[in-house]
Amino acid sequence: MGRYIVVSLITIFLSAYSSFGIGQQANSPSQLNKKIALTTGSNYYPYVDPKAMNNGWSVSIVEAVFQQMGKQVDIDILPWQRGYKWTADGQYAGTFPYVFTEQRAESFVYSNPINLIPVRIYTNKSKVVKSLAELQKARLCLPYGYSLSREQRELIEKYQLVIHNATNAGGCVLQVAKGWSDLGFINGYLQSEKNTELFESLTKVNILQIPVANVPLFYIVSRQLKNAQQQIDQFNEALEQIEQSGVRREIDQRFEKFLSAPESLIGLGY
Repeated sequence: MGRYIVVSLITIFLSAYSSFGIGQQANSPSQLNKKIALTTGSNYYPYVDPKAMNNGWSVSIVEAVFQQMGKQVDIDILPWQRGYKWTADGQYAGTFPYVFTEQRAESFVYSNPINLIPVRIYTNKSKVVKSLAELQKARLCLPYGYSLSREQRELIEKYQLVIHNATNAGGCVLQVAKGWSDLGFINGYLQSEKNTELFESLTKVNILQIPVANVPLFYIVSRQLKNAQQQIDQFNEALEQIEQSGVRREIDQRFEKFLSAPESLIGLGY
């Protein structure tokens, strides 16, 4: 997804199930019982992840939107690239959650935002940073294939950051820890003390609490579908209805409480 956001950020596995069929490891779109076939990936915490409540924040919101429309969905879990391609080809009604990019918008129609990612920056433990201005022309590590949001691109341009690359998110964490790069992006919901089992090197970096950006995540529909805009309009209308009714706020509050709990399991995502 653009996908992920820590600089982040890794996908690996899933194991839970929801009442609408999330958790089906599928090789083709599910069309059972005339339910609407959607797809997403896995381990993009806390938006899509088996360790999160109800398999993720974005999952809960998308299910609530379709329930508001009186429709049921089957949500197939696929590798991100495969699900993206099959949705682009029109084999699925839609997919989520994705950040906005100009290139992606050529193939997909975007909904209104379903979630926001609080982007933060991490630096080497030895580096004390009190403002983003101190990062002028710093070396930013990004995993190969990482999709930058519009907000992140603006930040890079504003501070003239120099891009370095690593094979994956863990590689970027190591680069910053070793001083080969100066900083990386991280999802603000990820706390280093809760990720030591995944990335021991996170104990060697600082996650700055300086607000960087709130990057929106979206539900998207392929432009290959003749009624793509109509589907998005219906989705947006139902999204607005659950916001007005308080259903959306109830979902948000449950996840905010879940994320603040000490026992909350944290995973990294793209």
